[in-house]
Amino acid sequence: MTAARWPAKAWSVARAAARRASVEIRPLATLDEMTVACRLLDAVWEIPPEDTSEVRPSLLRALGHAGNYLVGAHLTEGPRRGELVAASVAFFGTPIGVSMHSHITGVLPGSGHGVGTAVKWHQRAWALDLGLSRITWTYDPLIARNSFFNLNRLGARPERYFIDFYGPMDDGPNRGQPTDRVDAIWDLQSDRTARAAARLLGESESSADGPVVDELRAAGATVALAVGADGERVPGPATEPGLAEPAGPDVQLIGIPADIEAIRRADPALALRWRLRLRAVLAPLLADGSRTVTGFARSGWYVVERRERT
Repeated sequence: MTAARWPAKAWSVARAAARRASVEIRPLATLDEMTVACRLLDAVWEIPPEDTSEVRPSLLRALGHAGNYLVGAHLTEGPRRGELVAASVAFFGTPIGVSMHSHITGVLPGSGHGVGTAVKWHQRAWALDLGLSRITWTYDPLIARNSFFNLNRLGARPERYFIDFYGPMDDGPNRGQPTDRVDAIWDLQSDRTARAAARLLGESESSADGPVVDELRAAGATVALAVGADGERVPGPATEPGLAEPAGPDVQLIGIPADIEAIRRADPALALRWRLRLRAVLAPLLADGSRTVTGFARSGWYVVERRERT
């Protein structure tokens, strides 16, 4: 596809995702709209009114005035028609003229299926219109639904592991837990992204569930970490001393809980044990330049493969 055709194709994907989610995505243009968006983000992150907000209207005003990405998604159907149900904020990053960093995207629970998907594909089309080729963001690698969304729904890839990236946070999802993150790198014109877009449009027969773990294990993949019957971590042989080094297995599988957020609420100590164990397994694998995460299965497994030598 020629460079000139990328934005047009990207907008067709974005419009399809918005129609499917029954939302209209448009810029947050006024201070009143920005204030509503801030309240929405506080609600998503479970921040009570008396506490410090996740973002402030004055900050959004400055970012928007400087030309950064600042949008809201409004429902187009049903009794809540016109309601703001999602907001997203991104700013330009480095390399200048190439990259944009998506700082925060929040969707109100109960807003319907596919709203977050619509926002991200809109973000991609907007960035391509400006000649950008990459969007980055950080996410919690212990949240399976986010991992599946980022890697399979969008075609992004994690590249680096950051220990306690934001430091202590007092919002609902992060309170009392280290804020470990990985960065998501979304190459907007990559084959991975194009395949994800084709799946959204129904133009691809590739599985929407991601890698087939049983087939990978049958082909020799080694389990580095798995979820036990009691919800505890089960280290695999790939995490024993010496086997996670570059001479280890070509394909490693890392299993995580289906819903770590529920575990945090019910058993914070178990959630912390999971945090530390995943850190011990995934951080060195991402730091090893000879390996890359190539997918995430809906059943809750990262697939880490050796990079092809060039």
